[in-house]
Amino acid sequence: MYEYAWFIEQVRRYQGEGTTRDKAVVLAIKDSIREGIFADFVRKHGTEVENMLFTQFNMDDALEVRYEEGLEDGIERGMERGMERGLQRGLAQGMEHGRAEGEQRHLIRQVCGKLQKNESPEKIAEDLLADREEIGQICAAYEACGPEETAIYHRLKEKLC
Repeated sequence: MYEYAWFIEQVRRYQGEGTTRDKAVVLAIKDSIREGIFADFVRKHGTEVENMLFTQFNMDDALEVRYEEGLEDGIERGMERGMERGLQRGLAQGMEHGRAEGEQRHLIRQVCGKLQKNESPEKIAEDLLADREEIGQICAAYEACGPEETAIYHRLKEKLC
């Protein structure tokens, strides 16, 4: 086991110095023969050892590439799902906002019609079964902006006129 670890360390050292993987394996084999580390085995099965080591290092490279590709794929899928969920959430919020705006504009139109008939805010609230405070705010905006529904709506939302 020591010999194998020594051998692998030699290969990595050569690679760290900028030698290609294949050249590093060949140099490490030569070093093991020179140092007498499993030399008989390497002399007898040198070609098989080279092939085995090339296969091992190729497998390590392949696993690293697969890991990196998997990581990139996972990030991409995560972003797609996040965008899809965000879009769905945004659509739901937009629909809710639109519905609320439509209801408020409808109430403003009703109040404007009744104010043009000189009805009091109290009677309007009672007739429309609406909150007196909300009807009072619409009436105040009507007085400030005139009978224009959009101006009243913006006044209520942004305090403009």
